[in-house]
Amino acid sequence: MNLGVTDKEKLKDVEDFATSKVRKRASEVDETSSFPVDLVKEMGEIGVFAIYIPREYGGLGLSLGTLMESIRIISRECASTSLIPDVTVSLFGEPILKYGNEELKRKYLSRVAKGTIGALAITEPGAGSDAAAIKTTATRKGNGFIINGGKTFITNGAEAEFFLASAVTDKEKRHHGITLFALDKEMSGLSIGKEFKKMGIRGTSTTEVLLDNVEVGEEQIVGGFNEGFKIEMDTLNVGRIGIASQAIGISEGAIGDVIRFQEQHKGAQREGMSFRLADMVNLLHSSVAKYYESVEYAGAGRDPTLLSSLSKLQAGDAAVKITEEAVGLLGYHAFRDEFPTERRFREAKITQIYEGTNEIQRVIISREILKKGGTDF
Repeated sequence: MNLGVTDKEKLKDVEDFATSKVRKRASEVDETSSFPVDLVKEMGEIGVFAIYIPREYGGLGLSLGTLMESIRIISRECASTSLIPDVTVSLFGEPILKYGNEELKRKYLSRVAKGTIGALAITEPGAGSDAAAIKTTATRKGNGFIINGGKTFITNGAEAEFFLASAVTDKEKRHHGITLFALDKEMSGLSIGKEFKKMGIRGTSTTEVLLDNVEVGEEQIVGGFNEGFKIEMDTLNVGRIGIASQAIGISEGAIGDVIRFQEQHKGAQREGMSFRLADMVNLLHSSVAKYYESVEYAGAGRDPTLLSSLSKLQAGDAAVKITEEAVGLLGYHAFRDEFPTERRFREAKITQIYEGTNEIQRVIISREILKKGGTDF
């Protein structure tokens, strides 16, 4: 990945933070299912949230690649901690930046750059992979709308100060009748419902977001009226690259565990271990190659739909396989606090699930290839 000097300097700051601060707190964050307030505060201070936000809105104006690499670096130590800025910037800040009016950009992006948490609220019970099946409605009232409905499995839900939420504005048009709204946590009628206990990424909150007669003005529409579905899909294209970067970081952490284990437990090495390690590295290399290509496409303003799905699919599946192999290689040692390998195993699974399951990625990949009439990337 081609990065400028300033980008590389910022990534060095992120790496120093990850290895000196995040590594020490990762196990505690996981074991106690606690939101890492101190780490989030410091990420705001060192500019992790500001990386991709333009300077005119209080950010650093660096590249998409630098943001994604920062997520990858932090994920090597703690996938929970990396997910918080990833969701805030990729799934809230990026669509505001790309599609929001100037008022919305001024209102939200400077706060994102400082580390204020945001979230994307589109998933509903019965409308996860099929985003067009949502039941939340926005009914016009004067110069605004009344929003009613409920969202579920919303990452950052408990801590988010603002949400990008989808609602049906024309039921007859299905996915052509969905609009996106920027909502503030303090809006009357917006509340946080159940918080879910999870197998992994326990340091992030995953909640319901309940919308009961939430009044919102037209100025809070992100993009055009009835254009929400298209913006959601574009947003998820970038979001999937972020999940690929997270999966790669988890995989790198697991391979690091194996290397450290072999250095510390020479007598535990057995025949075939080197073959399994080589297979893990091969999977990782394939993931990194697809990830780099998807970042390049998206960063250049090209349509990354195919490559972002390929990247998430490859990196997510590889992360599950690599962490499973790492647990197998470490054996009993993987279940002790000597190594964080079992945590990485639990963290890896979600990368196959959120922002479109890997089964959905296969659907997208097949559709894109058939549409193109070939595999000319």
